[in-house]
Amino acid sequence: MKLITIKQIFSIVAMIFSIVSVKSQTIDDFGKITLQNQISSSSSLSKEAISLIETKMKEIVANNGIASTDVNPRFVITTTVNVLSKDIVAGPPQMVSQNFDITFSIDDMVEQKIFSTTTISFIGVGTNETKALIGAIKKINPNNPDFTTFIENGKTKIIAFYQANCESIIKTAAALSQQGNYNQAIYNLALIPDVCSDCYHSGLRLQGEIYTKKIEAEGKRAFQKAQSLWSQSPNKEIASQVMNFVSQINPDVSFFQNVISFVKEVSTTIQNQELREWEQSVKEYNDRLEHAKKQSDRDFQLRQMRIKTYREIAVEYAKNQPKREIYNTLIIR
Repeated sequence: MKLITIKQIFSIVAMIFSIVSVKSQTIDDFGKITLQNQISSSSSLSKEAISLIETKMKEIVANNGIASTDVNPRFVITTTVNVLSKDIVAGPPQMVSQNFDITFSIDDMVEQKIFSTTTISFIGVGTNETKALIGAIKKINPNNPDFTTFIENGKTKIIAFYQANCESIIKTAAALSQQGNYNQAIYNLALIPDVCSDCYHSGLRLQGEIYTKKIEAEGKRAFQKAQSLWSQSPNKEIASQVMNFVSQINPDVSFFQNVISFVKEVSTTIQNQELREWEQSVKEYNDRLEHAKKQSDRDFQLRQMRIKTYREIAVEYAKNQPKREIYNTLIIR
């Protein structure tokens, strides 16, 4: 049976970095200024009206270089619809005419601050109030210059927030790391937008340090479990379970030479035993290593994959956080 070489094992880093499966669009949202534009359902609004408003909000932020995503629930874009007047237009058919003020605001949900706001007035006409509202929403032009000013003002305030709070964000992340909350620490740092250059790069450096601590801690736990299993039952039946734990260890850990020696020990012990499952797991392991060897420009790609990994960890943390019901609530007055 062919043993895994040291060179092959180190090459598995490219595979380790792709363990977490997340949509690339969500990953790419980290490092940008983002706005959450979630709209809560309301009995007074039809699904069509809610969908139209949400679509308009996404177009407005996208047209002005902002990511529309839920990776950062702190900053949101809120839509408020105010009905100013309502008239019945004689038919047939009888129609409803309503005057609306539709207000958009960019808010800091943590400190309950409004960073930017703009209001546009519309007249909507339809056979009922719902259709009149839909008619008004359809008139919203995402390319309206007022929205550009609105977004730029909000963006300036968000950038100012990170510049003013950078030191606090860095210290908080370092404290979380000391407590072993590596994922949350990386998530908080990954939210820093790259337009805040100094803070962004400080955060990126700290992410690297925290990531190293994370893989060391997780690697040691996996290695201890593998060693414990093997010491209790050093036989072919337990070998595949041992390999599962070994495969979780990142080759950048400081003790990886010990892992290599351990793998060789396991392989030597069972090489004369008939274990089809073990041979198959080793073959798959070597196939992954061989694929990883073909990666070109390793230094550049490794750096990019590290950044992606930090963001994947942050995405995974964000996905597991409870949703706030107040985000971007559509208010009808």
